[in-house]
Amino acid sequence: MKKISAFLFACALCITLMAQEESPKFTMEISTDSILMDNYFEVKFTLENASGRNFYPPSFDGFNIIGGPNQSTSMSIVNGDMTQSVSYSYYLEPKDIGQFWIEPASIEAGENVLETTAIEVFVVPNPDGVKQYPQQREQRRLFFDDFFSRPRVEPQPIPKNKKVESKKKKRKTVRI
Repeated sequence: MKKISAFLFACALCITLMAQEESPKFTMEISTDSILMDNYFEVKFTLENASGRNFYPPSFDGFNIIGGPNQSTSMSIVNGDMTQSVSYSYYLEPKDIGQFWIEPASIEAGENVLETTAIEVFVVPNPDGVKQYPQQREQRRLFFDDFFSRPRVEPQPIPKNKKVESKKKKRKTVRI
């Protein structure tokens, strides 16, 4: 009787753990939804909680690909819960001014094919020639990174009309 109840308890535990598994998620995100002409932006496709194969990016009509595909993977185990993700990123430059759509991408995850949703991008004129760069996403930092890191000091520019003199350190020499 004890063996049967232990077996039933183990089965119930396994079913509970399987039910807690998160379903795979495939998303697309862009660094900005409006861009000045002659600049570029980042498009990132991320598959979470599944291993994927056969990634098919969109055609990127209306854009030049200036970087990518760049692939990154991550896996973490916290208190026994495992999460994993794989990301594909591209840097795109618009060919013309107007309203464009980035079509869905697809990837195979297990027996399913997952697709992202399309995203709209506005390209506006840039008469002043302003340069924009994709914003870097804030990375999660661990406690010891913050605790042990030194404050960052930016170098100060030297005025053009000021002469810079180098100071030589005098050495003490001892003759034997």
